[in-house]
Amino acid sequence: MRRFRPYKVQHLELSWLKTFLPPTENSFLVFWWKKIPLGHLWIDGDKLNLRINEFQKLVADAVWPTLYHYLQNVKECEGLYQSLLHDEQATINKTIEHGFTIAPPHFATEDNANKPISVVICTRNRSRQLWHCLDALMASTDQNFEVVVVDNAPDDNSTEEVIKLFPKARYVREDRKGLDIARNTGAKSATFDIIAYTDDDVIVDKDWIKNIKTCFKDPLTMAATGLVIPVELKTRSQYTFEKHWGFNRGYLPIVFDHKYFMDNLAYGVPVWNIGAGANMAFRKEIFQLVGYFDERLDVGASGCSGDSEMWYRILAEGWNCNYFPNAVVYHQHRETKKDLRKQIFNYMRGQVSSLMVQYENYGHEGNLDRIGRGLPEYYKTRVKDFFTRRGNPQIRTIITEMKGCYSGKKFYEQHKHRKRVDEPAIPESLKNHVKVKDNTIVSIVIPCFNHAHYLHSALQSIYKQTYRNFEIIVVDDGSIDETPDICAQYKEVKYLRVERVGLSAARNIGAQCSTGSFVVFLDADDILYPNALELNLFYFKLYPWAAFISGGHDRIDDNNEIIGSLEKAPLQKIGDNYPNLLQGNYIGMEATVMYRRDLFPAFHFDTKLRACEDYDLNLRISRHFQTVSHTTKIAGYRMHQSNMSHNKELMYEMAVCVLKKQENQLLKQEEKDNYHLGLEHWKNYYKVA
Repeated sequence: MRRFRPYKVQHLELSWLKTFLPPTENSFLVFWWKKIPLGHLWIDGDKLNLRINEFQKLVADAVWPTLYHYLQNVKECEGLYQSLLHDEQATINKTIEHGFTIAPPHFATEDNANKPISVVICTRNRSRQLWHCLDALMASTDQNFEVVVVDNAPDDNSTEEVIKLFPKARYVREDRKGLDIARNTGAKSATFDIIAYTDDDVIVDKDWIKNIKTCFKDPLTMAATGLVIPVELKTRSQYTFEKHWGFNRGYLPIVFDHKYFMDNLAYGVPVWNIGAGANMAFRKEIFQLVGYFDERLDVGASGCSGDSEMWYRILAEGWNCNYFPNAVVYHQHRETKKDLRKQIFNYMRGQVSSLMVQYENYGHEGNLDRIGRGLPEYYKTRVKDFFTRRGNPQIRTIITEMKGCYSGKKFYEQHKHRKRVDEPAIPESLKNHVKVKDNTIVSIVIPCFNHAHYLHSALQSIYKQTYRNFEIIVVDDGSIDETPDICAQYKEVKYLRVERVGLSAARNIGAQCSTGSFVVFLDADDILYPNALELNLFYFKLYPWAAFISGGHDRIDDNNEIIGSLEKAPLQKIGDNYPNLLQGNYIGMEATVMYRRDLFPAFHFDTKLRACEDYDLNLRISRHFQTVSHTTKIAGYRMHQSNMSHNKELMYEMAVCVLKKQENQLLKQEEKDNYHLGLEHWKNYYKVA
């Protein structure tokens, strides 16, 4: 084996390009423009002792993709690449400075910049590393944050003693061993709306806090990751990890959205490409929308991939995970061969376990295909490559990797019974009576997929409301018709475009983007009657303890004319309506329901249901809260060939599925009796043999 020579990690300012000399020793060069990372270079082998012009070309090629991304629309930067090649320092500095003034590479708003965030550090028996991590964090340029240190099943009190040296840090002890257990404890202990995670073997950049806050301008962004740079590359193990397993995802921002998810779904979505748990952040509400970290994964359990499995759920539910390289941390890679092999074993063990968990959660066959076909083909190619070309340093870990894969599948089979259970964290505000004022805002969420021909009628029905304090949010679910053009005709409409996330996810997204005290979900092919908002608000004044109010509806045709109805007349139901909903869905149309906004996101539509998601939501809410149903018809349900209700087999299957989700929650005999009545009701309703 060739003797390993360490790599010197150097950080070089592009504004001093003229002073750069070609390295004469193995080097890992990271290039910056002030506080913006631009790219890196590995210098070794035949790249040592280059001529100045050859080195200059390598530098230009390394930084140009990032500069072009940020400055491509700035006319003055057209000749920048040539300036880099020819070492025209004055021109380079002037051009980039001017370009970044016109097109600053950040995503923050003033609101984001002024809001505090929570930083969670999970640690176990590594007090020395933790001290360095906290020391760097306390030197942040933005001091508007809290630190929650979760001491995970410690062997002594050394971590607690370190925390005493940092008054800004809050100590939380978690005696159950496991990284994802600790992460969940940190999330539940955090105070603020954005929760950032880093590891105890990480040194954060001084601007990390400030730049994390720039990641969440887009309301669809629920998770963010950033650039991870090695602290040192002194050993072969550190070099091997950075070269073949490192956390560096490049220097360009990347939006991982639902389209990315769907494009890769058939083969198993490679969510590990999103980033690293050493540098990630979340909106706090995402833990209500998709659940907390799966505690079967990561250190203390399967070994790894708790972070990527969380990103999988976020993408599956229609939200975005964004990679922002401006959020920089420095990671201390494992120094020894033993530690590296253990780390890689855990990576592959965790990856296979997480693929099984992802299939468990969503039934996406691509996850099994990656285990059964993708990974074997990958390792077959690796082995063949070794015997034909040799010299591939990554081959040294192949046996370790394959053992990890086998262990991951075995681990899942042994622990699949420990499926994650997420109970809603009910806000305290829901325990209080709601107050309806003259200026109370009602948010109306309209999910729309290729229903432009009905959308105008739905919007007009809102503008005809006798109650005028409303906001309209149209969630365009990947329509290819005139939906955007119709929305553009209404200046008050908040228009959100997503990529075919489905009805439930579109509703959840709309609810999260709403600002009203109440929320109504109106499908794009339905209408509200003029008194709909006013009447439901009236009932909230009468019954301020109610979680939601529902009314009656008519069936209408394409001309908004009432047509014959097979539905029973609506009934007035006040109080504990959970037993009534177990017997059947007396709320025949979702648009008749007005919800308290505080219900979301603790309660939300289940995206895994293909139908009856409203029935499911209302059952779960009514299990915890009292509700009210009145008899007045306040909406029109449009009948057409695309109505899902025509598919009686599907509707029956989903109605029974929704009821069975409640089976383990039934406590009273009355509830159990009504549950069985409900099963019989749906069988008769859909006339299933």
